[in-house]
Amino acid sequence: MHHARQWNDGADHTVAGGLLTASGRVVLGLNTHHFLGGPCGEVAAVSNHASTAPDDPIVAVAASYGPIGEIIAPCGKCRQVIFDISPSIRFVVREANGLTARTAEELLPFAYDWRAAEHPQRIYMWEGYESTIRAGEKRQTIRIDDPFRLGRADLVFEKECGEVISIAATVTEVRSVARSELTDEDANRDGFDTLSDLSAALDLHYPGLQASSTVEVVAFMLTDQ
Repeated sequence: MHHARQWNDGADHTVAGGLLTASGRVVLGLNTHHFLGGPCGEVAAVSNHASTAPDDPIVAVAASYGPIGEIIAPCGKCRQVIFDISPSIRFVVREANGLTARTAEELLPFAYDWRAAEHPQRIYMWEGYESTIRAGEKRQTIRIDDPFRLGRADLVFEKECGEVISIAATVTEVRSVARSELTDEDANRDGFDTLSDLSAALDLHYPGLQASSTVEVVAFMLTDQ
């Protein structure tokens, strides 16, 4: 806050950003207003960190508005910039009971995460299907507005007891068809005896699904058994 008050000019430089590193070092920066936007105080501090202490990880970030010397919340751009560095970095923000620290992930729960491409896609399954999947009886899943791609996947079961189980798999085929085009073979690959049984399950999971509705048929094979 002192840095923001000291260098605030009421126009082009009004917000200071401060970074706390793992070693306890504080790295400061100051925004530069421009009609194109200009760098925020936090981004300026990140640049200073890169040139002075790149091997000392950032653990926390704070921004202060110079004219009043108060802590302010980061803008969306700064949240994304810090999230890209590490989702676990904490921002100092003001809440109802005073100042607190929230991670970049908490402040940006649906952020674009470039790391996601390095991890298997997650396919959430009803816990009742776990045994048939492990037994090789269910080898596909049918989804609505839930696209997947060929390649590595984790089949995730979030159980009512709170336990979360993940099974490694590979998506081998993805095709789009109308519900009315599903066949007995689809039912068997989905772990059902008949197409009627599959239809009943679809009605349970997707109430109101029409015969003409497009569904995604996602075939997979387990890779950890």
